[in-house]
Amino acid sequence: MRLPRFDASARVLHWSHAVIFIWLLVTGIQLFLTPRSLLGDPLIRRIHIYASLPFIFLPIMIYIAGSSLTRSDVKEMISWTGDDLRWFIELLKRRKTVVTGKFNGGQKANFMVTLLLIAGLSFSGFVVWMKSMFSVDFVELNFLIHDFLATLAMLLLAGHVTFALYNSESLRGIIFGTVDEKWAEEHYPAWFEQETGTK
Repeated sequence: MRLPRFDASARVLHWSHAVIFIWLLVTGIQLFLTPRSLLGDPLIRRIHIYASLPFIFLPIMIYIAGSSLTRSDVKEMISWTGDDLRWFIELLKRRKTVVTGKFNGGQKANFMVTLLLIAGLSFSGFVVWMKSMFSVDFVELNFLIHDFLATLAMLLLAGHVTFALYNSESLRGIIFGTVDEKWAEEHYPAWFEQETGTK
């Protein structure tokens, strides 16, 4: 039996953001490999800049116009409890972790780091884009910050993809919207009980 986990708006939010992010990485790497004095190929630079706009604003639009379930998921992702901290402690001790909600501490941490990276990349990217508004030193500093944050984002993406491929049922959930009931009961018992009305 399959159990609904992510609705259409949550999946659109995830995959649209993923596709745009990868596109930004590809164009960003191209710009990084081009001499900075030339600011890269003008077309690539424009594509990179304009792709950043839906990267920032599309998730906000989907959050506002999407389903209440998606908004509930986001709220849970940014809500931390002692159980989430205990999840990390048990993980470090290599013990069986217990998840008391729909998401574990690792997923919440990934979400929060992603939000911080989006904010940092957006601000530093804006400074580089509108460089005439700022001092040369400040622009150069933000070039470095932007490159550093992009590197962190690539590492985070690599880890995210690795975990998704390792835990294939999670991947099916974000692709098709449903997960196996036995898997849900084993990995997210409290959420499973809430969704099925069982104890």
